[in-house]
Amino acid sequence: MTPAEIAARLRTRFGDGAVVAVQDALLDPTLELAPERLHEAARFLRDEDDLRFDFLRSLAGVDRKEALEVVYHLLSLPHRHGVTLRVRTPRDKPSVASVADVWPTAEWHERETFDLFGIDFAGHPDLRRLFLPDDWVGYPLRKDYAPPAEYHGIVTTREGSLPVTRAQVAGRPQVQVAMHGAKAEELPGYMRVNMGPHHPATHGVINFLLETDGEIIRKASPDVGYLHRGIEKLAESNLYIGTMPYTDRVDYLGAIFANHSWALAVEKLLGLAVPPRGEYCRAIASELNRIASHLIATGALAMDVGAFTPFTHWIREREKINDIMERICGARLTYNYLRFGGVARDIKPDVVDTIRLWLDHFEPILREFNRLISDNEIFVRRLADVAPISAADAVGFGLVGPNLRASGVHWDLRRDAPYSIYPELEFDVIVGKGFRGVVGDCYDRYWCRVLEMVESMKILRQACDKLPEGEFWAKPKVVKPAANEFYAAVESARGELGAYVIADGTDKPYRAKFRTGSYTGLSIIQHLSPGLMLADLVALIGSLDVVAPEVDR
Repeated sequence: MTPAEIAARLRTRFGDGAVVAVQDALLDPTLELAPERLHEAARFLRDEDDLRFDFLRSLAGVDRKEALEVVYHLLSLPHRHGVTLRVRTPRDKPSVASVADVWPTAEWHERETFDLFGIDFAGHPDLRRLFLPDDWVGYPLRKDYAPPAEYHGIVTTREGSLPVTRAQVAGRPQVQVAMHGAKAEELPGYMRVNMGPHHPATHGVINFLLETDGEIIRKASPDVGYLHRGIEKLAESNLYIGTMPYTDRVDYLGAIFANHSWALAVEKLLGLAVPPRGEYCRAIASELNRIASHLIATGALAMDVGAFTPFTHWIREREKINDIMERICGARLTYNYLRFGGVARDIKPDVVDTIRLWLDHFEPILREFNRLISDNEIFVRRLADVAPISAADAVGFGLVGPNLRASGVHWDLRRDAPYSIYPELEFDVIVGKGFRGVVGDCYDRYWCRVLEMVESMKILRQACDKLPEGEFWAKPKVVKPAANEFYAAVESARGELGAYVIADGTDKPYRAKFRTGSYTGLSIIQHLSPGLMLADLVALIGSLDVVAPEVDR
């Protein structure tokens, strides 16, 4: 269904004033809605049988200087169509209705937008800052934001700053008293404890505020922001190509995918095509990176629940992939490999031969790994039937990638919203089937990743065989796209990784927003946590494959 047809449906249902404008000149045609109609329009779009916009892909704030906006990218998984919505609100008292009761994933997206833009979401169940401290002054993603000179005595700029000291030294800032509460405090009938922020099972600098009755969890609330680097703000002051190295840091375990989403968005804005060889180089690097990421995810999960040896096997194999990636692009972790119009370096024939040799080596190693841990009865019992996620909850909370597919939802961007050369390749989309317990449990999330490595091997063999001759980079002379906007997404190791880019005709993006799988994956933990054992929370976090930098960005 086209945006114009969707606009007609909304006008028929809610009157002519519901849709303020249809902005069909944009690369992503957008419907601007009247703010007072947003909530009922959102529910209508979700519930109507022929619309069924059940999936909120992204929610982004935008400062248009004369007003603030909230932009919603919606997707219908049953009908495979999408639409973009926009509402405007005055910047002096910005407020729009919350849609968290329509799409649960909006709860965190709205908190982030409140945190960074100061937009109030009326009816939100828990509207407070997400990344920044509660007493932070100002909203950093507004265009008129002026950062404070210091925060609790700590200088916030590099110019003239001095090292912090514990001793009283004239002119030097001192270490401040911790601002968080007691490490554990009594609740009526419960204990409140912090799990993190430095805990080996939280997969990064993340804290979980737990309310427990002995070993049984009443609630586990993620506390994030420890790694917030402000990449979206940095992009506004960088050239488009200058932002590419920053995208490596969005997901340090899957840097190629963040490179790719950024490249796709800017290439669409430029109207730039990638040579076939460049597309194949991208796919080869992506699938190698997918396997490397899944090695860490599955190996770390085994280690989290008590089996150390499998992780060492996977670190060994990941090092071999790192060796190959180093030969491809010169780096082992943060690749900075993609360029607008292609890739920075060609994949040479000897590297292709090395990839084939490693695949021949890895296939029997994967079978050995499964005998070692995947079929281990203790490991299976730790994961099977633990923290199952229904298909409805997976969609409602915006889960993507293996976390979504493990709940039985058939959705993979490589197949269902194809990009690059994936339509030319044959592979299966792995979904959860209750392999050892119920559909969507921790074991299904683990096993889907194991099986996805097999599919990535299939893709790599085909891509190596079909790698065409020719140029690998159609380098643009100037990267200064005309005013427009576009949301591009790729299927990363953690699912949909999207880049929403607004161009204003200059050589720098006006607004950049990254949508990540770890962000939505972490947001469902509080919903799943009541009734879990403490040890089960460790299994749940590991099975969701959360990477902290991808949450904070």
